[in-house]
Amino acid sequence: MGRYGAHQLLEWNVLCLFGCERHGMALLDLPRAATSHETYDVVAQVDLHRDLVKRAVDRQQGYEPTEFETYLRGRIYRGPQDDWLRGLELTHLHGACMTLGAVICGAPLQHFSSYGQDQEREFCVEGLRVLSAGPESLLRCMEELKARSRSRRPYYSTDLGAFYHWLRAAHERPELQGLVACVHAFTVRSYTMKPNRRVLGRPVPGVQRMSFDTARRQTGLGVALLERLIGHVEGLSDAETEALTETTPEQLDRALEFWGGLRNLKSTGAALNILPTQVKGLIDKGVLRSIRFGTALRYVYAEDVDLLLAEVAALPEAPGVGSYLLLRDHCRNHRIGLVRLITLWRDGKIEGLARVADVTGLQAILVPQEVEVGAREVQFAPRDLTPLEAAAYLKIGVGAIRALRDAGYLGQAECVNADTNHRHTLITRTSIRAFEARFLTLGQLAKASKVAPIHLARRLDREGVPTVSCGGRNVRAYERSQVAAHGTP
Repeated sequence: MGRYGAHQLLEWNVLCLFGCERHGMALLDLPRAATSHETYDVVAQVDLHRDLVKRAVDRQQGYEPTEFETYLRGRIYRGPQDDWLRGLELTHLHGACMTLGAVICGAPLQHFSSYGQDQEREFCVEGLRVLSAGPESLLRCMEELKARSRSRRPYYSTDLGAFYHWLRAAHERPELQGLVACVHAFTVRSYTMKPNRRVLGRPVPGVQRMSFDTARRQTGLGVALLERLIGHVEGLSDAETEALTETTPEQLDRALEFWGGLRNLKSTGAALNILPTQVKGLIDKGVLRSIRFGTALRYVYAEDVDLLLAEVAALPEAPGVGSYLLLRDHCRNHRIGLVRLITLWRDGKIEGLARVADVTGLQAILVPQEVEVGAREVQFAPRDLTPLEAAAYLKIGVGAIRALRDAGYLGQAECVNADTNHRHTLITRTSIRAFEARFLTLGQLAKASKVAPIHLARRLDREGVPTVSCGGRNVRAYERSQVAAHGTP
């Protein structure tokens, strides 16, 4: 105390101290005066607000110093302690502790200024508890604040709240560079970053985490596909994949490397010089491997395509076509599917193939004309069939199949196409078996009789063999008993 300050201690001028430890009394903060010289005229201010002072005296409000205030008085009277905060001025010490404590206590940033004296003292105690323990303590605290976030994609300015906003406003102060470096390192390591971004005035040395939106712009791939690619490459479960909100450059590189080894059906067909439907057939036969990423689209492993093309290239080159047929011509002449022939070749059941140099893909294969593949064993309605497949199987028009279905002679079931996710109807195998047990179609009879269907139809009409009535339409299917009675095979 001095001669002209007999009733004032130095600590009373520190705004973040709300009481006098020596007198055990709370300090009263008078309203601000209009000018600075009026503010320092203590006698005039006390006289002006004497009613406010009298009410405070009547309350006889006691005072117990908090840990923060005790720490602050030690700084005032004995100098900085030997800890991480020794370089901070009192103003910055108060700002750091109060804002960090507010975030720890869950105080929303938008209502920060509305908290009273008691809450502010509590905030300072919480902030000092973390900061006085050093940078490792602050890092652990920031990790806890990030883990506490309910946002699907946490962001550092939101998670660190008032503390980050205060530090951003004062980050150029030399004495705060230790705090700035700690927070900068944490945010760069723990949060998604856009390229060329600056945090607390410092550049990001290299993006360590990025949002899927940033990854989408960099790669040109959709967010959903990127998530599933990363989930597959990293071996994540479906739940873990759905929970992904960000990624790292390393994860993205691994996912893109895997994606580069895949082909869609169209590009696979172009590489092999076949149709996409034939690619699907090769997949079903196990010649090519495929993978899905949560959608109907299938992707083929490029290494399988390259291996198949390498095997074609390894075939001996025929000097001339001669006794060979191109693959397409052989399949057409012998009524064998390309997929079946390729499968038999890969299984070692066909030998003597060659290739022609000026054709690409599988169509470069030359098949000896004398190669006999043999008739394919067709099982009796091995599965539910589409109306078109059922028409081919029963040797009748697809319109007749629909008429028989609508009349109840054939049953149907709904199915989802695995490649398009489109719903369509199938004719059930059980209803086909029941129909065949009772009826024969004109096509089946004509094939068995080795007669043209038109001639057989006229003969059956002359003999009065009834057809199947399906509402307003007659379908040329005949009851087995009626056909047998008229001596038709």
